[in-house]
Amino acid sequence: MLDIEIKILSVDELDDFRTIRLSALKQSPKMFGSTYAVEIEKPLNFFENCLSNSTVFGAYHQNKIVGIATLTQEIGAKFSHKAQLSSVFIKPAFQQKGIASVLLRTVIQYSQQHVEQILLTVANDNKPALILYEKLGFQSYGVELKALKDKDGYIDEILMKLFV
Repeated sequence: MLDIEIKILSVDELDDFRTIRLSALKQSPKMFGSTYAVEIEKPLNFFENCLSNSTVFGAYHQNKIVGIATLTQEIGAKFSHKAQLSSVFIKPAFQQKGIASVLLRTVIQYSQQHVEQILLTVANDNKPALILYEKLGFQSYGVELKALKDKDGYIDEILMKLFV
């Protein structure tokens, strides 16, 4: 296992956040609702707003960001007990090294102090992610057919939930 530090990103890590976000969109385009072409054109305040509106966890190896996960708590009196987990990404050179497990366990631990449920969606053909989420206790509760659409067609997404 590599020496990994997980931290919550602030505007001080804005460049790291933008870098890893764009890397994720470029290297795993089918896994995200946005695209590299769209976000590369966004001004820095777009990325600042992302950091302000969510809790973004960064995984660092030797002071370089290699992974990310975003947790966004729902708004409203009857929804604030839930949070959405999104934008989970580990750079390809660092995959299959246990980093995603460490990152997500940190997100879950943090969530236990703030919410009761974590919800996520994952592309139905992303088997490594599905296996990891199930290993961490997430359970499937449905499928959104044709949830994403790109030039190659539609992608279904599995809806998953973890009660923390």
